[in-house]
Amino acid sequence: MANSNYLFFLQIACLIILLSLSPSSAHNKSRKSMAPAPGPAPVSQVDYKGCFSKVYAFGGSYTDTGNAYLMGGFQSFIGKIFSMNPFGSTEKLPGHRQCNGRLVIDYLCDALSMPPLSPYKDSSSNFSNGANFAIAGSTALSSDFFSRFNIGSPGSLMWKSNPESFQTQIDWFHKFVAEKECMGKDEAACKAELENVLFWIGEIGGDDYSRLSGSSAATKQVTEQAVGHVYDLLKAMLDKGAKYVVVHGLPPSGCFPLHLTFCPLTDRDQNGCSKSANSVIMAHNELLQKKLEEIRNTYKDCMIIYVDYYRAYQTILTNLQKYQFQEPFKACCGSGKGPFHFDLHSLCGSFGTSTCKDSSQHISWDGLHLTETMHQHLADLFFNQSYCKPSFAELVKKKKGY
Repeated sequence: MANSNYLFFLQIACLIILLSLSPSSAHNKSRKSMAPAPGPAPVSQVDYKGCFSKVYAFGGSYTDTGNAYLMGGFQSFIGKIFSMNPFGSTEKLPGHRQCNGRLVIDYLCDALSMPPLSPYKDSSSNFSNGANFAIAGSTALSSDFFSRFNIGSPGSLMWKSNPESFQTQIDWFHKFVAEKECMGKDEAACKAELENVLFWIGEIGGDDYSRLSGSSAATKQVTEQAVGHVYDLLKAMLDKGAKYVVVHGLPPSGCFPLHLTFCPLTDRDQNGCSKSANSVIMAHNELLQKKLEEIRNTYKDCMIIYVDYYRAYQTILTNLQKYQFQEPFKACCGSGKGPFHFDLHSLCGSFGTSTCKDSSQHISWDGLHLTETMHQHLADLFFNQSYCKPSFAELVKKKKGY
C-alpha cells in the first residue's frame, strides 16, 4: 500500500513538471486589449519610462521567454508527448512562453518602454536591452539533490531526469557579463554598468516542491535549502554590482487546477484552494522575506524589493467580479468534464483538448500556468499598487535620485 501511494504522488509530481514545461502558449484569437482592472489607490504616479535601459531576468516558466524551448531537449520532449504542437507566440510577441500571451516580465518591459527581453539562448539577439536567463522547470536545489532521492528517473514524464538548477542561470549570467556586458572593462567599470541594470528574480522554488511531492524529503528541510540557495545567489549578484533587485515570492499553487484535481475535498481553505499545498508556499515566502531583510541590512545602498505574488493572487481570487473573471479554478485549455477542465491523460495541446472562447474570463491557462489576462492584472498590482515591499515606485524614485 505504501508503494502504491508513493507511485501515485510521484506521478502527480511528474505531471506538475510536465505542465510547467508544456507547450501551452497557443495563439489565442480571442485575445483583446484591456485596461487594467481597478485596484487600491495607486502608491505613486511615478513615470517608469526610461528609468532602466536594461533588465536581467531569472526564474522559471512564469518568466522564461524561450530558453527551455531553445535548449533542444524541450522540443524533442514535446514531439514525443503531444500529437499536435500549439507551442508558439501571440501576435507580434517574439519567443516562446508557457502562456497564451504576455507574462509579467513583458508588462515590465512595456512599463519601461523597452522591447520584450530575448532569451539568453537566442543567438540572433543583440541583447541591447538586457537578457532573460530564466529556464522553465528550473529549481533552486541542485540536480544532485534530486538524484539523491531518486526523483526524475529516465522513464518518467519529466522533461529531464534531472532539472536545470538556478545555478545554470547564474553561470550563464557570469559568462554573459564577461563576454558582452563588461568585455574590455575593469572591475570598477563593470560594477558601474551593472548598478544601472534592473535585476528581476522570478519564481524560484515552486518546481522544487513539485518534484519532491510524495518523496521522503522533509518539506522544512527543502524550504530552508531552497531559500538558502536563493539567498546565496542573490548575494553573488549584489557582490557583482547589482543595485536594484526585484525578488518574487511564490504564488498559491494550491489554487491551481492541477492541485485541486488530486487533493481531497477535505483539504480546502476558505477560498476553495488546497490548504496543505498553500501552507508550504506560505512557509517558503515567509522565510524568503526574512532572508531578504538580512540582505538589506548588509547591502544598505541597494534597493531590494519583494513581490508579494501570494497576496496579489489572493486579492484577485477574492474579488473575481471586480477583475471580471468568471472561472477562478477552471483551465482555459484542457479537457475533461470535471469542474477544472483538466484531465491527467489529455493535456493542453493533445488531441481531444479544447480551448475556451474567452481566456480573459479564466485565471488559469492550462492547469498550472496563468492566462495573459491574469498576468496583466498581477502586473498592475505589482507596479502600481501596494503589492511590493518596498513599492516599485520607491525603487524607481531611488534610481532617479529623488
